[in-house]
Amino acid sequence: MRIIDKIVEVVAIAAFVASSLFICINVLNRYLVLGAMRNMARDAEWLRPAYFFVRDIFGSISVTADEVPGLLLVWVAFLGAYLTMRRDGHISFDMLVNAAAPRFRRIVDVFNSLLIAGFLVVLLWKSILMIRISGSTEIETAEIAQGWFMAILPIGAVLLLLALVQRARLVFRADEMRAKPPARET
Repeated sequence: MRIIDKIVEVVAIAAFVASSLFICINVLNRYLVLGAMRNMARDAEWLRPAYFFVRDIFGSISVTADEVPGLLLVWVAFLGAYLTMRRDGHISFDMLVNAAAPRFRRIVDVFNSLLIAGFLVVLLWKSILMIRISGSTEIETAEIAQGWFMAILPIGAVLLLLALVQRARLVFRADEMRAKPPARET
């Protein structure tokens, strides 16, 4: 699982960095190129060829920079949800459950895990159907199939299911260790 965690971490960081770079390019294009540089080129004729050159370069990239960051942030969110579940870092309101008897806690934990697993199975199933139906459609600003961005839904569902199974395994292993009588010395 550590290898999977590292791969997920690297992909999440790469998606976040790419999203941030697209946003920076979009801001640079909007304020520096289309704002300040255009105003300067309007006043100084010698600057116009440079303005048109820079505008054409940034313009072709910044068209995509509006849509792609949002789609990449979905990857960051799902991969982050997996990493957070692996580290048991999700917000939980368990004060009332923790005050209850251990048997009741176990029942609530199992019920909670079953609800989460059920949701993830439905997410996996429906996301595969969605990708099969509209995954080959290209995004509006670039010739990239939507399926590449939608792929995080089934990938995230499987990763979260793996994390849920791993968490359940660790809990049951800890329960077995507590239930075993201590070894007697001879």
